[in-house]
Amino acid sequence: MTRLRNRLRIGIFDSGIGGLTVLKRLLEAFPEGVSFHYFADTARVPYGSKPVETLQRYLREIFDFFSQLNVDAILTACNTSDSILSQREKSELSVPYFSIIDPTVRILGESAPGESTVAVIATENTVKRSLYLRRLFRYENLTTIVQRACPLFVPLIEEGIWEGEIVDSIVKYYLTDLARTEPDFLILGCTHYPLIRKSIEAFLPSKTRIVDPAEYIVTDFADWAEISSTEPSTVDYYVSGNIRFFQEILKRYLRKAENVRSVDLTFTGITLKESI
Repeated sequence: MTRLRNRLRIGIFDSGIGGLTVLKRLLEAFPEGVSFHYFADTARVPYGSKPVETLQRYLREIFDFFSQLNVDAILTACNTSDSILSQREKSELSVPYFSIIDPTVRILGESAPGESTVAVIATENTVKRSLYLRRLFRYENLTTIVQRACPLFVPLIEEGIWEGEIVDSIVKYYLTDLARTEPDFLILGCTHYPLIRKSIEAFLPSKTRIVDPAEYIVTDFADWAEISSTEPSTVDYYVSGNIRFFQEILKRYLRKAENVRSVDLTFTGITLKESI
């Protein structure tokens, strides 16, 4: 169903700064007519190795917070979160929910040539849940699918280390065996990973095409949203951890650090430190 409204209020969330790679694409695709509300749970990052029950509680809190913000739809910029939510949980939300895994699997599965090989790199939880793996195997043109957990990537990226010898050595550690399989496609199964894409790309065979799921969730959202407003799109950021460090990351990646607010994590959920 298409949503027609003068100005949309869209909630986006991630465990930290990785979702900014999705937000950047959204801002490029929707420079007008959208009020984005980005929640960065930097106080509790990483999500990739935490117990599923803990993450389910985090997600309930995030969805309740977005309800308070009166958003029209929720876009997950976190593969780990997307992988632990059931289709029923997604469909029972009060507003439309946009998966990052579903459109990536669908579009790649429908467009890849016959006998294609696919590799997935992701967090520990995403790999354990194997949602990419199970859904990609439904396509007969995808003959070989492998996955690899890369748990050190997210902490490294959250520290602002996106290039250099440390990054290259950790990429080599995780991807040596995978690169030898010479996959046709490599899915970046965590939204943090595009921030170290250059190192990943340099270590892979030239034949391997990198797939960034951010591209596909934006496509799905674009099919749903029709916007008539010509007012510039805006972003409000809500950060559970170090707000100053998050602002530095924003300046570095998006060239501006406006509208950043702190939130408190309490036993009742997520609350703004100041009233809206």
